[in-house]
Amino acid sequence: MSRKRISQNDIEKIAAERIETLMTLSKEQASYGDIDLARRYVDIARRISMRTRTRISKEHIYCKNCLAPMTASTFQVRLKRHKVIMRCAECGNVKRVPYIKEQRE
Repeated sequence: MSRKRISQNDIEKIAAERIETLMTLSKEQASYGDIDLARRYVDIARRISMRTRTRISKEHIYCKNCLAPMTASTFQVRLKRHKVIMRCAECGNVKRVPYIKEQRE
């Protein structure tokens, strides 16, 4: 018997739902203090994203180095000279994002 073929659109929808669920669960677990489980959820979400070529939403920020999700307990956020500086409390990795566009508006 042949297997039923799933359309690419359906695959992307399913992947987006699962990524959203996993990233929400990871933030929840990080707020409870279980960073290892939160990292595992982010890792699974990244793998789904890469396999299906689906982007992870920009609202779900995580450390690219140690995969810890961004919460108040795992990241330190500072504003300096037209940049948002996010520092991971777990590994010390620093991410700098310019915010010049927001200042112009």
